[in-house]
Amino acid sequence: MFIDRNNKICAAGKQTDQPLENISSSLKWYSLQDEVDALISDAFEPSTLKTEFPPIKDIKKRDMRHASIFSEGSELINPPVKSKMQTLVEDFKNTCYTSYWKKEVGKISDPVPTLPEGFNIYGTVCGLEKRTHDRLYDIILPKNPIIDKTPISKSPGVQKKRNYCFFNKKSTFGIKCEGDRTGKCMRCCLTDDRVNLGTALKQPIADIQAKYKKETAPKLSTSSMPNNNASRVPEGFAFGKIQPPGDQLVECLRSCEVNKYKELLIQCLGHLNTVRKCLSKRFDGSFFYQFYLQLKFLDKANTCWLPKQVVYDQCKIRFIHFQSSLIEPLLSVWKAFDEVNNKIKYKSFIHVINYREPSPELPKISDVPEEYLDFRTTYGDMVRENQVIDTRNMAGIPSGRYLDKDYPITPEGCCKADRTYLPHESDARTCLLPSILTCLGLSHRDLYARRDRKTIMEVFERAGYKLDDEKFKKVWEMAEKYHSQKWVCYETFRKCLCDYEKNQDRKT
Repeated sequence: MFIDRNNKICAAGKQTDQPLENISSSLKWYSLQDEVDALISDAFEPSTLKTEFPPIKDIKKRDMRHASIFSEGSELINPPVKSKMQTLVEDFKNTCYTSYWKKEVGKISDPVPTLPEGFNIYGTVCGLEKRTHDRLYDIILPKNPIIDKTPISKSPGVQKKRNYCFFNKKSTFGIKCEGDRTGKCMRCCLTDDRVNLGTALKQPIADIQAKYKKETAPKLSTSSMPNNNASRVPEGFAFGKIQPPGDQLVECLRSCEVNKYKELLIQCLGHLNTVRKCLSKRFDGSFFYQFYLQLKFLDKANTCWLPKQVVYDQCKIRFIHFQSSLIEPLLSVWKAFDEVNNKIKYKSFIHVINYREPSPELPKISDVPEEYLDFRTTYGDMVRENQVIDTRNMAGIPSGRYLDKDYPITPEGCCKADRTYLPHESDARTCLLPSILTCLGLSHRDLYARRDRKTIMEVFERAGYKLDDEKFKKVWEMAEKYHSQKWVCYETFRKCLCDYEKNQDRKT
């Protein structure tokens, strides 16, 4: 709006009387005494004698290429401990600030550095004091402002004079409508009627060319048949080479048809997203609340329901276009559409098309109809129907179908212990980490079977035990007492051997 204006427009406010004064010139001002002191100090010539200092020692840098942990980084992380002399020198360097010896806990030693000792921060004024003028209000909003010299032709909203012969200045163009805050309806009002009818791009052509285009040009949703060949073939005839339909993965895997209602809802949701996206480019957030109040005004009975034709007519007035066949199924799911009375719950309808509000939650819709759902499992089919539950303590899970026999069944050639006390399948740990006995094919029966003296002595000596005749005789007699017929097994002999060694350790 201000591009074509004069570039010499003055800034807002009142001009000051000192155009050459600025902040830098005020701060660089010195008093007369300071200037005299500077001249006196420059009048004395400095001494020409030079003080000779001892030569600086050339300290060679260490080779840090292979320093490893002894590099400069280690010195920064763990600095060397300062001596008493170095600490005293550092303290004396900081004594130029009086606050170093009087600093408070949690504060720095000198809050105002680079200033001399005893300097009054708040009482000393640096630079030249600038004299005040009028009030700030009078400067920004003067009583006698500068006259705006902008030409009338450059003013906003000016109406140019075209010098037409017959023209009424008060005449208007376009369709009269209510005020639009966004200004998007202005373009719709000024559009030509041919744009709405779809004939804006059409041009007049010759009659022969028009007939040729009508016969040959493809049209939307129609087949291209310049010679009308479809009327000369029998019903159901197909052009081209016939091929078998391709096997789709979905058709091969499913045993029944997919729920068609779900596909319809997917199309409805896609159409609803398109409508909400278009409305987001045309209306702001306040439009939907005003639309709701206007629909509520039409509801004289205060039932929160309106006939669907009334709601659709109000949408057409506001240029809100959508397919009712794809919106009504969604409203039915959200219980906002009455199919019997053809009424719509307008509050829910406004909430659905409002792009600033999230859509209501949809209920769970399965891909397969409920009559085709089957939740049978292999474990459930292992037991026949109406089977009495066995409450006895058992290890593991049954691994067979017991439909004709009372389970559990003892396998042929085995005893009850084979199914009650499982040797290497008692739990998951023994299955994943079997012991050495299980790997060698030994079970608990091998450890508790009856053995003779020679076999037991040979096995324990190979295991690393040192048994003489006297020690073996005493342990054997202790093991015979655990059985009524004086039978001895590996496990019993091992327990007695441990007890014998413990008693010997106590005596010693």
